[in-house]
Amino acid sequence: MAAYNWIIVPGECPVCRSTTSIKCQTHVASSYSGFFMDRFLHNEYRLGEPMQWWAKDHPWYSEWRIQSRKSEEPDVAFNEEACYSTCTACGAELCVVIRFHECVPEEVLQISRQKDWPAGYLK
Repeated sequence: MAAYNWIIVPGECPVCRSTTSIKCQTHVASSYSGFFMDRFLHNEYRLGEPMQWWAKDHPWYSEWRIQSRKSEEPDVAFNEEACYSTCTACGAELCVVIRFHECVPEEVLQISRQKDWPAGYLK
């Protein structure tokens, strides 16, 4: 089983049309490793909030990124992930594409139903 964290984002659910919070599962900056007993997983973050991770000068820092697209992502400072997500208002199964800058969830690029998973992103 892979390690993951949660990003809570505001958005409009494409199912119930509520403007609500959407809980997104991300593998960016997620690991069973960490500092002492505090691992880099199962934490909740919001847009703009830095994620707990290794310091930039640590040899494992670059592992914050994940392979998330079917084509190569050349810019090492950015990563995009299509995240399994859930509407907190109606419970609909969604997909939210989040853009990360280094270890910070920066922007929601797309919200869709899981059955309409965006082309070009891995599941």
